[in-house]
Amino acid sequence: MEESIREAAKLEINESLMLSIFSMRHIGLSFNKPKNTSAYFRQKLIFLASVCCICCHVFNDFINIVLTFASSPRVEDVVPLFHTFGYGILSIAKVFFLWYKNTVFGELIDELAGIWPMPPLDKDASINKEKSLAALRVSHRWYFAISITGVWFYNLTPIIIYFYRVWQGNNTQMGFVWVSWYPFDKHQPIAHIGVYLFEIYAGLTCVWIMISSDLLFSGMASHIALLLRILQKRLESLGSVEKTDEENYEEIRSNIKLHQRLISYCNSLEEAFSFCNLINIVMSSINICCVVFVIVLLEPLMAISNKLFLGSALMQVGALCWFADDIFHANENIAAAVYNSNWYKLSPRCRRALAFLILRSQKPIAFTAMKFTNISLVTYSSILTRSYSYFALLYTIYNKN
Repeated sequence: MEESIREAAKLEINESLMLSIFSMRHIGLSFNKPKNTSAYFRQKLIFLASVCCICCHVFNDFINIVLTFASSPRVEDVVPLFHTFGYGILSIAKVFFLWYKNTVFGELIDELAGIWPMPPLDKDASINKEKSLAALRVSHRWYFAISITGVWFYNLTPIIIYFYRVWQGNNTQMGFVWVSWYPFDKHQPIAHIGVYLFEIYAGLTCVWIMISSDLLFSGMASHIALLLRILQKRLESLGSVEKTDEENYEEIRSNIKLHQRLISYCNSLEEAFSFCNLINIVMSSINICCVVFVIVLLEPLMAISNKLFLGSALMQVGALCWFADDIFHANENIAAAVYNSNWYKLSPRCRRALAFLILRSQKPIAFTAMKFTNISLVTYSSILTRSYSYFALLYTIYNKN
C-alpha cells in the first residue's frame, strides 16, 4: 500500500475512533507523541492526577465499606456501597491496562491501516463499509451520551436535592456525590467544597477511562468484522467471471493472505484486551447485581442516577459481547461464502486452496477472558443470569433481616 493511501486509511480509522481518542486525552493518554516538551509534561501531569484521584477514591470507598460493615453489617447498608466501588476498581484496572498497552494499540492501528479497504472498491464492499462505519458512529455516540449523562446526574443530584428541599422550606445541608470515608470532617465549609469537587473529578475520570477502553475495543472489533464481511463477498463471487486459471488462483491466494492477516490481527487484539475483558466480565456481574438491589428495594421510584448507572453497565458489557460475537460469526461465514461460490467451475488446484481456506475458517476466531471463556452473546446471557442469582441471594438475606 502506498504511503499516501496508508495515511488516508489511518485518518479514516482515527476518525472512527474519535470519541475514544478524545476521552483518552482527558486522562493524559495518546497514541501520538507530544508535539513539544510542555505538551509532554502536561500529558503526564493529567495522567498522574487521574490515577491518583481514582486510587484515592477507591481507597476511600473501601475504608467506608469496611467501617460500615463493622458498625452495621446489614445487607441494606453494605450492598449500596459496592457498585460504585466496583466501578472504581474496573476503572483502575482499565487505566493501567491502557497505559501499559498504549504502544501496542498504536501499532495495531498502524497495522490495521495496511489492510483497510480504500477506494477503488466494488459496490458491495463500498456499501458494507459505509453501513459499518455509520452503525459504529451511532453506537459510539449513544454510548458516549449515556455515560456522560449518567455521571453528571450523579454529580448534580446533591445540588438538585438541596435546592428542592430549600424550596420546600426545609432546613437542609448539601450532600455529596459519593458515600465515601475521609480522614477529616468533610462537612466543614471549605472541606465540603473541596470534597465535592474531588468527587466530581473522580466520577468524570472513571467515565473517561471506561469510554476510552470500551470504544477502542468496539471500534477495532467492528473494523475486523467489516473486513471479514468484505472478504466473504469476494469469496462468494469466485468463478462468476470468466478468468484464466492463473488469475483465479492469484485471486484465491490474495484472499487467503487477507484472511491470514485478519486472523493474526485478531489474535494480537485478543492478547491485548484479554485481561481487561476478564476484569470486565467478573466485575459486571457484581456491579449489575448491587445496583439492581438498590433500585428495586432501597431507592425511590423517581431517582434517576442508579437507573442510568444500570443502563450504562448493561450497555458496556453488552457492547463487549456483541462485537466479540460479531467477529465470531463473521469468521464462521467465510466457509459458507466459499461453499456458495462457483468453486465447481475452478481447476483442482484452486479447489484445493479453497478447501484449506474452509478448514481454517472452521477454527473459531474468538475474544476470550484470559482463555477462561470465549466472549459472545451467550456470555452476556450468562452474566445476566449470574447477576440475577446474586440478587436473589441478597434479596433472601434482606427479607430474613
